[in-house]
Amino acid sequence: MKLGVLASWRGTNFKAILDHIQLGVLRGVEPVVLIYSDENAPVREIARKYGVEAHFVRHKGVSRPEREAAMAELLRRHGVDVVALAGYDYILSYGFISQFKLVLNIHPSLLPFAGGKGMYGMRVHMEVYRAGVRVTGPTVHVVDESVDGGPVVDQWPVYIGDVYSLPLSRDEKIQIIADRVLIFEHRLYSRVLQAVADGLLELYEESVKVPVVVEESGRLRVEEAEQRVKRAVLRVWDGWLKEWHERQRVYVEHQLKEWGGKALDLILPPWLRG
Repeated sequence: MKLGVLASWRGTNFKAILDHIQLGVLRGVEPVVLIYSDENAPVREIARKYGVEAHFVRHKGVSRPEREAAMAELLRRHGVDVVALAGYDYILSYGFISQFKLVLNIHPSLLPFAGGKGMYGMRVHMEVYRAGVRVTGPTVHVVDESVDGGPVVDQWPVYIGDVYSLPLSRDEKIQIIADRVLIFEHRLYSRVLQAVADGLLELYEESVKVPVVVEESGRLRVEEAEQRVKRAVLRVWDGWLKEWHERQRVYVEHQLKEWGGKALDLILPPWLRG
């Protein structure tokens, strides 16, 4: 499966995908091109280090049709099957998305919570902290023309209930939440990509019932209405998951070493490390 990656700045999820491949964990996935939107983005150095062709496509001051045409041409030229967004800061049009078999994104919350317009980067974790939820985590979803509204493919619940009582400032606790979720983002994205490469992703539509609140004469009444929704399901089984988790241990060990220079016992206590 030929993979094209769109990124805007750091590209840590891009690096995690490349590490999974380099360590022999993620198989049958070939990252053939990186497209980045900021000329000085550190992600370009990740591509250079790992030997992936990288192209800068200017976004600021350029119309969406113009930049999307340039990106689509690059992706087609490299024979890309699947496009993965890795910290890409722009909304894609249906015209762009429809040119490819699949476009995926990873978001740092359990969608639909803390998703939508304006919810990116630390803003997501600020909203998680404000709500006081005990579980958050990353979501991989299919990209459509909405903002974070495409079908959910997979999620990784991450416990953060211990963070609120830490003797730290609010900002420090939010940073711990962000770092903790990022660690599991790096594990989840490659798991999904492996399942997609193995042909285990199924996309379909389903009719569901949704509650509709109607106000009549100052009273509220709830009715049910039918709605069509898009689904994304990974048809994985216990044996597949067991084999993946065994393979991914190599990456987990590599990842923990990379994070070892930080406050790892706070970011990821031993009982959460996997």
